[in-house]
Amino acid sequence: MENFATGVVGLTKRYILVASVGAVVPSLPPLLPPPPVSPVPTPELTLAAPVVPWSGAAQQGLTDLMRALAQAGPFKPDNRPPAKPTDPLPVVPKGRPLTVQADRQQYDLNRNAFVAEGGAIARFDNSELRADRLEARLNDREVVATGNIVFVRGDQQLQGTRLTYNYGTRQGKLESARGFVNLGTLDRSTAQRLPPGSVVLSLGGDGSEEGGGLRRLGFTARELILNNERWEARDLRLTTDPFAPPEFEITAPIARLVPISPTQDRLEAESPRLVFDRVVSLPLPIAGLTLDRFRNDFPIRLGFDRQERGGFFYQQNFDILRQDNLNLQISPQLFVQRGLNRGNLLDANLVGVVARLEARLGQQEEVVARASIPSLDFGDLENQLRINATYRRPILGDHTLETQLAYRDRLFNGSLGFQDVRGAVGFTVFSPVRPLGDTGLNWRYQAGGQYLTAEQDGTGRITVGSLARVQTAVTVDRRVSLWRGEPLPATPDGGLRYTPQPLVPSLDAFWRVTGAVAAYSNGDNQSSLTGTVGLAAELGNFSRPFLDYTRLNFSYSQGLVGGRSPFLFDRIVDREVLSAGIVQQVFGPVRIGWEQRWSLTAGRIIDATYTVEYQRRTYALALRYSPQREIGEILIRLSDFNWRDPPPEVTEVEAGLERGNP
Repeated sequence: MENFATGVVGLTKRYILVASVGAVVPSLPPLLPPPPVSPVPTPELTLAAPVVPWSGAAQQGLTDLMRALAQAGPFKPDNRPPAKPTDPLPVVPKGRPLTVQADRQQYDLNRNAFVAEGGAIARFDNSELRADRLEARLNDREVVATGNIVFVRGDQQLQGTRLTYNYGTRQGKLESARGFVNLGTLDRSTAQRLPPGSVVLSLGGDGSEEGGGLRRLGFTARELILNNERWEARDLRLTTDPFAPPEFEITAPIARLVPISPTQDRLEAESPRLVFDRVVSLPLPIAGLTLDRFRNDFPIRLGFDRQERGGFFYQQNFDILRQDNLNLQISPQLFVQRGLNRGNLLDANLVGVVARLEARLGQQEEVVARASIPSLDFGDLENQLRINATYRRPILGDHTLETQLAYRDRLFNGSLGFQDVRGAVGFTVFSPVRPLGDTGLNWRYQAGGQYLTAEQDGTGRITVGSLARVQTAVTVDRRVSLWRGEPLPATPDGGLRYTPQPLVPSLDAFWRVTGAVAAYSNGDNQSSLTGTVGLAAELGNFSRPFLDYTRLNFSYSQGLVGGRSPFLFDRIVDREVLSAGIVQQVFGPVRIGWEQRWSLTAGRIIDATYTVEYQRRTYALALRYSPQREIGEILIRLSDFNWRDPPPEVTEVEAGLERGNP
């Protein structure tokens, strides 16, 4: 168990050893004879809590001897001067503790190193290393681990076959690496969001979906180079799929993870690709991804806009400025179909630009702004440029204040089709959703004022005029659960076969009553009381190959209208509207759907959307098109990733109220 000739000490019981990393051992006078205890001490190590019976006196004696040995260094019998009983023991300088626990440990006094085997665990600062065998050299603070390695540091967890790591410089190399980085703990803005389905009375609203943010990013790599909080990977494969083999991966021959701030990480990749089901591989035309609190647009967009862009177009998104609380994105657009129709691919009208700014001003304030121009021919800039911006902050405790600024905002008002608001500036105050006593009803209200410039037809012909508008609305609604089914287990062949979360079959009934009043500075006014009733159902679990999923919605709305708006964009003309939609699994992950709105007042379809989806657990491909709006797009969705569908560029008007996307 001991070898004083070689300076090696062995411990065969499972002890916890604490070494002081970075301490310098001073020279000492000779040692006094050791107390009569049987265990052999270990230099620079403190023995704690053995698992065999141990007397207090023996423990104290062993501790004193170990302290003396730690201060003396290796035994040198030939040059030790005589010991003096009155010689004090100097204090060992403190370093950062390295704690090691294992079944077997061996310490080399000459090399100031030890080997731990059998369930070895090493802890240093906020990191923990587990391995079958662990060798540590305390002088240079280096650890070499082999066999079933698990390395945890903060929100990162790594596994591999061999790890070389320096605790002093926090640099190392891990072979056959795999693990995950938990990015769901990145600080999230607590800026107040409006209740789902809120009606935005003012113009310029723009925003994004909630939910679906990046939670855990798994990866494998042939080799991982660790450098403090950074790492570089060879043959990297990233995925959000918790099961193997993964359905979706991002691959790159070389990639680097660089922390930008406490809430941001930058993943830089060379020649990244999207791999679906390990069969289809597509190039990803970006040099890096910023992983943070902001939800990003997918790097590319394939869209269709007949009126604004001449048909099919391609969009590429670039992050120009990316900081902790600020994101500026510039997105050039190429109007492919317009170029093919004109036969001139060098025309300035074939290129457009979209810019988007998101800023967090403190914990509860934010600014979202968007500008677009569908041509680089600036001769008619005033009739092409579109701008909208929103500033949002809490007010009156639990209310939300929105101030808006818009130029040529694009709206869709049912039977009246597309309408442009030439200018808008104003504010809206939103209340939170509140329960109405014990009735099961919920209610909310909002009020605001704007100064608007838009098309009017009060003189019998369409003109552009400016008026002030004050508008308020109150909504009372209720949703009743008629039936709830059971979700399938969260397994790759059960509830997670085609969806990122198990589906719960359900049947709900709902109704809603909204009263709104708008007064204009020319003396006109428009008031309405609109009631809506409907059913919503989700049937099946979407796990079997055929017809195992159906989503239905049906609603009927009727409004009582008094007065008339002088503007076309918010005028109520569709007083009775019938809406219906269905999404149906055809086979496997393929679903088709349609949703239509009929104006019973006008006797025709006023809006419709048709979709084809290929839905998997970790990703989805969707084709969406609206013949009434002549707008469509091809979407790539990645589950649990911080990419979102592109925000809608058209604000929908329903019953005289602008439906925003806060």
